[in-house]
Amino acid sequence: MRAYERTLTEAREFRILGSTEAAIEVVRALARVFDSCRKQPINMEELVRSAISARPTSQAVRNLLMLFFEKLLEKASTPSEITAGVSEAVREVENYVARARDTASELASRRIEDGDTIMTHSYSTTVLKAINKALERGLNISVYVTESRPGGEGKLVASYLGKRGVKTFLVVDSAVRYVMKSVDKVLVSAEAIAANGAVVNKVGTSALALAAKEARVRVYVVSGLYKFGTETVFGELVTIEEIEKPGLVIPTERAGELAPFIGRNLYVRTPLYDVTPPEYIDAIVTERGLIAPQAAIYLARELVGWPKAHRSLEVILAEVTSLWR
Repeated sequence: MRAYERTLTEAREFRILGSTEAAIEVVRALARVFDSCRKQPINMEELVRSAISARPTSQAVRNLLMLFFEKLLEKASTPSEITAGVSEAVREVENYVARARDTASELASRRIEDGDTIMTHSYSTTVLKAINKALERGLNISVYVTESRPGGEGKLVASYLGKRGVKTFLVVDSAVRYVMKSVDKVLVSAEAIAANGAVVNKVGTSALALAAKEARVRVYVVSGLYKFGTETVFGELVTIEEIEKPGLVIPTERAGELAPFIGRNLYVRTPLYDVTPPEYIDAIVTERGLIAPQAAIYLARELVGWPKAHRSLEVILAEVTSLWR
């Protein structure tokens, strides 16, 4: 259990880069709890609730947990069969994600042309895979990377691309409109995709997409369908997280000077995500191909048989829990 809590803390504090990586680590950690508690009662509802609250904006956490439990149900009708099938269920989740990311990144790389200048925001393994695939085809490209505050994970992306020999420009987030005239295409990923085609991603994505739309630069969201939020079909809202860490905004050398005013008449807000409207996005690149954001609702019907066949994570979890008991 301590290892499980440690994983959730790392996901909560964004020490695991990438929403998909965080979701997979949560699934693996939960599977280890199952393995270590084969003959002990465990509160599955509480474990899953903790996982979701660790990263509430991440649709990948919900959907990959749902997939994990569905795989368990396919293999089990008794508690012993559940525990015996845990490792295989995890492997199937991992394999599904790997295939989805590989296909989506391949399709996205085909939108990149020789001589293109790409802009990206925040850290996404899937976007990096798309850029790598373009480089492997011998394309000569350059990349603008925003520093992606708070957190600054864009610096890691810029460092990685620089080491790959890519001509890379690291820019402050507020410069996206200024440099957009030098950009041919924007590639970003997603933390969640709502049923109306809106995309939740690292804060600053919506401003980037707006600047791109103004400059008539195409915006592609590269994401596996496991980030699609079927629950939003029913009117549920995606939670936008804010963290209270003034150090992410206030320079270290000014911290002492401003400390007496923090929480009194100086407040620091650090939202981690924002919502990009579908009209700012040209296409969502998935393992099923490119889809228009406005067509997301139709994809929901195909994927989950909405509304009649929709089964929530809570419903699936209840079935697993009844078997475990």
